[in-house]
Amino acid sequence: VRAIAPAETAAAGAAAGGVPADASSPPAAAPIPRFTWPPPKASAEVSIPDKWVRSAADATLLSVSDKLEKALRLAEYADWSYYAVPGGFALATHVEQIKPDGTPLAGGDRWRTGTPSVANLSLLEFILALAHAPPGSYRAIVFIVTDAVWAQSPTAPTGDEIAGWAGSGASGLPTAVGKLPYGPQHRVQALVYEFRKGHAGPAALVLPSRVSGERHLYRGGLWKPLSIL
Repeated sequence: VRAIAPAETAAAGAAAGGVPADASSPPAAAPIPRFTWPPPKASAEVSIPDKWVRSAADATLLSVSDKLEKALRLAEYADWSYYAVPGGFALATHVEQIKPDGTPLAGGDRWRTGTPSVANLSLLEFILALAHAPPGSYRAIVFIVTDAVWAQSPTAPTGDEIAGWAGSGASGLPTAVGKLPYGPQHRVQALVYEFRKGHAGPAALVLPSRVSGERHLYRGGLWKPLSIL
């Protein structure tokens, strides 16, 4: 994968699981893969208002993931994957085909790329397959839920980085992670990874997107359900 805009080179930090690594913390019954940390440079990002996801004083990571999943279903996303990050989790959507303004293509064209079914491909495989796909724009969204202080890596995701998180996530949170409190320092940030395919050559990561992170979520049908659920 190449970036349309140049990016600086920086080493990625070591990832950590969602469960704190101290002796008193219960081990996860079903560990989930670790997400690249800090997250690779995204095309756009937006903070999800805290009041939208903190539905109760005793909110947990599971209650937050439930709300994100409900919004995804209402926006007609069928598949997503979970990954571990320090102090929380990441939830990544599958790739969809979009218009330049961030609106998904209508009906089945949203997931139709001229390649095998998106659901059967990792994001890396999908990007490689886009070399034979129709010209257009494509998008994946990653929600980062954590109480850790972090900033995006200044480098765009490489093929190796994408391969590390795209196709091997878990279908849900382990019980030990889900029951952890969504504390006062927790926040939810949405990272948008937009790719563009021309008439020739590989798909390219768009840096930055011409569409804001909020507009990406609004056009994708996620902003409104997140605000009212």
